[in-house]
Amino acid sequence: MERIFTVGSLKPATRSSARSVPAVQPKHDVPSAAPSAVLQIEQSGKTFTVQRTPGVSLLDAALRQGIPLDHKCKKGTCGRCAVTVLAGVHFLTPKTRREREKTNQPARRLACQAQIK
Repeated sequence: MERIFTVGSLKPATRSSARSVPAVQPKHDVPSAAPSAVLQIEQSGKTFTVQRTPGVSLLDAALRQGIPLDHKCKKGTCGRCAVTVLAGVHFLTPKTRREREKTNQPARRLACQAQIK
């Protein structure tokens, strides 16, 4: 029997060569539980996919990724950047006061005010 010392221990660990490990079969029919890191939005009849960029507004993330969202003031007053979030709403912070004033639809967000978490 071979003696092996573990890190941080003075007690020898033993290794048995007769131990067998069963093979794990991959599960192909079970969908992944991990959510994808993208948001899918719609503005003026066009659908866009925005990669999640934590700490910035949805508008800034979209513009950095070359997505041509219509916008103007970037302060939440004009409402031109309004989008409908089709997927990934859980990646956004709760609606701001300005967003609640502009729309009462849960999926409708102001891209300049919706922060990605």
